[in-house]
Amino acid sequence: MEDGPKCPVDQDALPVGIAGEGARDAEGLVRLRRLYYIPVLVVVVAIIVAVLLFMDRPTDAKEYVKSSGYTGVLLMAIIGSTSPVWPIPGSVAAFLAGGFGLNPFVLALVAGTGEALGESIIYAAGKGGQPMVAKWKRYRQIEGWTARHGALTIFLTSVIPNFFGKLVTIAAGALHYPWWKFAVLCWSGKTIKDLCFALAGAGLFDIIVHLFD
Repeated sequence: MEDGPKCPVDQDALPVGIAGEGARDAEGLVRLRRLYYIPVLVVVVAIIVAVLLFMDRPTDAKEYVKSSGYTGVLLMAIIGSTSPVWPIPGSVAAFLAGGFGLNPFVLALVAGTGEALGESIIYAAGKGGQPMVAKWKRYRQIEGWTARHGALTIFLTSVIPNFFGKLVTIAAGALHYPWWKFAVLCWSGKTIKDLCFALAGAGLFDIIVHLFD
């Protein structure tokens, strides 16, 4: 004997305790997902604080880049992409180092990698919870761009110097855009941008110094 047709269950007709059980389970999963990122963020923040406290921060950024070479450019790119307290960002460090005679192509790889690592920290912060900037009108607009054209938005804001890159990174994390795709796009854009800065430094640094002198 065949069973009769099954009627769909009306969730609104269920008792409150049963109807709300699925919502509570989903909310619990979201909380667990957020807690997963807390240890990662704690470790990352601890590393940044340690570098800021124990690293010999320069009073003259140009002399620091000249003396520390590729290592200095890497560290300045990482810290510069995660914190506004560092004297100069990675692209300017690549420009200065290019002017001091370091290989522009190696500089691009070093600075691009450092900036991509720094941006990954911001990405993790956006993915780990509700962004503090979520109520900003500009952020909501940028989040919409990222949701509709994720790859293009991430790449363009990485390769072109702009003021919205951090918001795009936060949005990518909040939207759970795949990290490996974000990392590849961000690294590619940052590396191209830093190569332009390094080549400009190699060709124009001495001219600019003479103009100011």
